[in-house]
Amino acid sequence: MSATNLASTLGLDRLVAENCLKLFADYDLEIRSGEVEATAADERFLLCGIIGFTSKLVRGALVLATTKQPLERTNPTSTPSHRDWICELANQLLGRVKNQMLSCGVEIFPSTPVAVRGEHLSPILQQRLIAELFTADGGVVCVWLDCEFEDGFELGEPDRCANSIAPLPEGEIILF
Repeated sequence: MSATNLASTLGLDRLVAENCLKLFADYDLEIRSGEVEATAADERFLLCGIIGFTSKLVRGALVLATTKQPLERTNPTSTPSHRDWICELANQLLGRVKNQMLSCGVEIFPSTPVAVRGEHLSPILQQRLIAELFTADGGVVCVWLDCEFEDGFELGEPDRCANSIAPLPEGEIILF
């Protein structure tokens, strides 16, 4: 991986982690990064939401996995569908990241999210291949971005991008 792609990967990982914290906070669930207790690390993920994306110079997928408790505590509907909700959370998270990337001059095009059972993700957790692992009261949230970069991809700083567009605050809309 080139130095530019490594810097871009680290920048994207930071964007994903920051937006994940904010997303769960908007649903009144504080998640914390840092060392995960041994008992939390042994928990099985209930579901994993995966949403792919493409652009001219980068393509990949955002993966969001949680144990049962964070899904139940954040779902605002009275008849919860865990599969639908993990897909919606992954979609909202990528939407936030997309908004931030757009302010850095990178436009991505998301696909439709899918949900898969999460119990097979535990070996990944044990190998420490995860970009960010968060604990929540009564559960674990895990998120990472898996990307491939074309030559020339660079994630600029939002305030340094000549062609950047200021991101909208979450929940805002522009009609034209």
